[in-house]
Amino acid sequence: MSLRVAVDFGTSSTCVAMSLHGREPQVVVVDGQPIVPSAVFAAADGTLFVGQEAERQAAVDPARYEPHPKRRIDEGELLLGTSVLPVVDVVRAVLTRAVDEARHVAGGARVDLLVLTHPADWGAIRTRVLLQAARGLGQEVRLVPEPVAAAVFHSATHAIPDGAALAVLDLGGGTVDASVVARQGGTFRVLATKGDPGFGGADVDQALLEHVGSLVSPGDPDAWRQLVEGREMADRRKRRVLRQDVRGAKETLSRHAYTDVPMPPPFPDAHVTRTDLERLISTPLTRAAALVVTAVRDAGLDPRGLAGVFLVGGSSRIPLVARLVLEQSGVVPTSIDQPETVVARGALRAVSVDPLRTGALPQAQGQGDVTQKITDDRTRKITRRITPPSPPAGFPQPSYFPQPPPTPSRKSRVPLIVTIVVAVVAVVGASVAFALINGNAGTGGQTTSGTTPATTASGTAEGRPIAQYDYSFLAPTGWHQTGGQVETRKVLLKPESPVSNLDVIAVEEQKLNYNATEDRTRAETELRGQYDQRQKVSGFDASARFADKDVVYYREETDSVIIDWYVLFQDEVQVSVGCQYPPDGIDRVRPACEQVVRTLTVTS
Repeated sequence: MSLRVAVDFGTSSTCVAMSLHGREPQVVVVDGQPIVPSAVFAAADGTLFVGQEAERQAAVDPARYEPHPKRRIDEGELLLGTSVLPVVDVVRAVLTRAVDEARHVAGGARVDLLVLTHPADWGAIRTRVLLQAARGLGQEVRLVPEPVAAAVFHSATHAIPDGAALAVLDLGGGTVDASVVARQGGTFRVLATKGDPGFGGADVDQALLEHVGSLVSPGDPDAWRQLVEGREMADRRKRRVLRQDVRGAKETLSRHAYTDVPMPPPFPDAHVTRTDLERLISTPLTRAAALVVTAVRDAGLDPRGLAGVFLVGGSSRIPLVARLVLEQSGVVPTSIDQPETVVARGALRAVSVDPLRTGALPQAQGQGDVTQKITDDRTRKITRRITPPSPPAGFPQPSYFPQPPPTPSRKSRVPLIVTIVVAVVAVVGASVAFALINGNAGTGGQTTSGTTPATTASGTAEGRPIAQYDYSFLAPTGWHQTGGQVETRKVLLKPESPVSNLDVIAVEEQKLNYNATEDRTRAETELRGQYDQRQKVSGFDASARFADKDVVYYREETDSVIIDWYVLFQDEVQVSVGCQYPPDGIDRVRPACEQVVRTLTVTS
């Protein structure tokens, strides 16, 4: 198995992408999110906690907590509580967590290639720390400048002619960086870069928190001071939850004109608007937009001659960013739905891979500017192999859905079946990527006592919340998230101790261009029209009732599996839940499927 992993080690958060067998890079979901906090907590016994685990531990002893280890890259050693730790060990803890999450999704496979990104202005000393921290985590380790990774990602969908330049504005959690990247002779080179290390998404959060305080503190200023400065455990916990709610409010204001921030007693909930937020951060965002123009001029170019301006980083979602960039540069910027994933996904494309050793990665126009690499010669072994073709768009990678080995005496029918089914899934709008092999007819969308146990270990109402996109639900006990696909807003679940590798639940979101709540008839009619054009589907029921929800139900069948589909409509969102099982697996999967549908909530 060929596994390549890219880690975008950020100031506030880290993103991980992976590619199996040279296929298209996909984001690794960690704790239900496409990013994991870069924070580290050093416990007294020497254990290093990373991510949300570190944030939770920080409430116990803040002195042992480092929220932004990337900012400490030059310091050599860190004092966390009573422990003095080399910076390289702290960075390694973050990288190890990222790599382990990717390996978990890939079934424990060895990492053949590890790609790490870094700011364009990092020199040899800083990149050496990064390489030392990564030693042994992959058979081969390479470094790619962050704007180069972003440019390579952008070039996959936007043509950049040879000699043309792209400006990349990266608004991360802790810094702002503007770079100009040119395509020259088939490679991307950084021509100029400007940065502001003192401003980022965390500063936006702080500004919004202080604004919330100005709204609620007049009634009880002492209680507010206790909340934001108190050293008691209860105060720390309340403060952590409040900061999470403020961060969520910032993200909501990128999509809506207003939102409410829930407050702990004795404060009333705070009502904040996008206008409030823009007023608070207009000055630093104006400076950030000006960095683009400065970097372009430092490169000896005119902004209007650029191939484009690409916005990356989580804070680039703020609508004011695009407006300010347009005002100052005269160029309409572009971005994607999850801009914090761009660098990690582009980094895998940016590295030229030896196809004889690890398989061919889909190449963008021009490979990345790879500055350094290290190789573990003890594990390097060159063998000729034939890389299997990539599955159709939207279908899972083999490691997500292990398939039964084909019978030696005849060819496997899986590729043919997968090709047939992808048309069904894409048109109907479910597009959940299962390995589909036919099964038996059975019950429809109605829940009956004859087919559904009342409760099982995998279908109780308890479980870990999954809230990755514009929907949320409780993962059934005994099931865990194994992957997904950012582009189609898909989450995949499998049993922790599977009886069959064909037991899978997928949840996927599709945006509509009308309000399905107000015009449900249209939504049902369109889905029925698409359904009628397909084969191997049956039992369409637009008025089904399942898990106490009104759903549209239909069944999809192939030789060895059954997939029951439950489609929910709310506002401008369609969410499809696909529950796959072999003919003897309905009692295993149906209770878990019920819980997913019952607890599913559209949050947009």
